[in-house]
Amino acid sequence: MQTINTILSQSELKLLENTILKFGRIATFEQISSLFEATEARGSIRRKVALLAKRGWLVRIRKGQYVVITDISTLGSNDLSEYVIAQAIHKDSYISFENALQYHGLFDQLLNTVGSVTAAYARKHIVQKTTYLFSRVKKDLYFGFTQEVVGESYRVNMAEKEKALLDMLYFKTSAYAVSIVLEKLREYKHRLDFKKLQEYAKRYGVGMVRTAGFLLDQAGVDTTELLTYAKRKQNSYNKLTAKASKFDAKWRLYYDPYIIT
Repeated sequence: MQTINTILSQSELKLLENTILKFGRIATFEQISSLFEATEARGSIRRKVALLAKRGWLVRIRKGQYVVITDISTLGSNDLSEYVIAQAIHKDSYISFENALQYHGLFDQLLNTVGSVTAAYARKHIVQKTTYLFSRVKKDLYFGFTQEVVGESYRVNMAEKEKALLDMLYFKTSAYAVSIVLEKLREYKHRLDFKKLQEYAKRYGVGMVRTAGFLLDQAGVDTTELLTYAKRKQNSYNKLTAKASKFDAKWRLYYDPYIIT
């Protein structure tokens, strides 16, 4: 951090260095405060932290939580992975949807939103033009993720490929989501664990089983096991999307013909 000596006072430089050494590059106001002398007034600490934030050495990611900037060339801008920021905002969550697919190399479009799943509560944060969305799921569906190392050795919870696809179908009941999932099922058959995907689908219930089974049929995957499960409930039906109109008797599912072409 020698390049910032001419901008920061020695006490400011020491504060930032000690923050990183003790807490890493993401720290809360309370953690930073603990590095000041016990005699320092709280109001004085707030002013000093606010000044560092104003000058760009601390980037606020939510109330009372900051990224410490170490490179003068990125002053005022978060230079950590968006996955790391998402995990820091809500530690009891895992990254999913298109973001997880992108991490696994199954999605190559530009994203300006980071989508995560949590069993706690839904929330939304915006950090420097990036939107972080946290979707709430019941506790028994909070599974199917692994801990991955990204960036500067930060650990984040990342959905498995199969779980990310199911989360898209569960949370995003739209033609877009269905089309993306079907595209990935067809395009990456050699990289997906269809046995795992079908086992996971059962944990969501019969609605997901019908949806997954129907789409897997379109991708040419054996769905015998899912069909046996789905036949347990023949007195109900589901819809692939809100506007689905054509009925598939095998899966007792209404679907949109144009999606599966």
